[in-house]
Amino acid sequence: MVEKVIIRSKELKEVLARTVDLKTPAIMSYLSGGKWHTANVLLTAIGQNSLHFELSEEHTGTSNARKDQPVGISIQHEFNKYVFETVVLEIKTSEGPNIRKIIHLGIPDRIEKMQRRLYARVPVPEELKVKTLFWHRGYHDEAREAPDENYWQGKLLDISAGGLRLVIEGWQNSYFNVDQFIGLQFTPMSYQKPIVLEGQIKHIEEIDEGEKLCIGAEFLGLEASNEGRKKLRRLA
Repeated sequence: MVEKVIIRSKELKEVLARTVDLKTPAIMSYLSGGKWHTANVLLTAIGQNSLHFELSEEHTGTSNARKDQPVGISIQHEFNKYVFETVVLEIKTSEGPNIRKIIHLGIPDRIEKMQRRLYARVPVPEELKVKTLFWHRGYHDEAREAPDENYWQGKLLDISAGGLRLVIEGWQNSYFNVDQFIGLQFTPMSYQKPIVLEGQIKHIEEIDEGEKLCIGAEFLGLEASNEGRKKLRRLA
């Protein structure tokens, strides 16, 4: 497991101030209605007791967020990624022609620092044959009908701290869509405990002339809780 690096006090304030100065985008993740949601946000100001983030009106997903909602924030600077957990203090809508949602979050007392190289995808050695179980966290079509299968099984192709790719039989294509939420479980090595995660499908591609289907999924919610960050370090 990667050893965690915790920054506090002066260095923490420097990271946040640099984020404001460089207008570095961040990703906010949070749990609502039993599902993980993500939104691109921008840290615009640091108040005495809060961080002021903005996001455009088109990101309607944050309408599910609420006061006192725990959220995770991920910020990328050069060769490092900074993640921390905080809470929503207030949500406002700006006035004027350029409408923005303003989200006030609590200032964290600590931030975890991880090297970006840990998010590079690494192929799984062929001899390992890591099986991956996955299941729907939502419905697969407009009719909102759940599929007959309870779960599917695929083969893990590659993995990073941010997501994975797996391959399944091509005939299962109709069950999956881009942006769909799924649950995932796999055991990297036979003697290890299984890793259980939630993800969102970002890419679907037919391979081997349609005989196989390659699915790329992004992990969700790992920055938003201490348990999630433990899984993040294990993946890294």
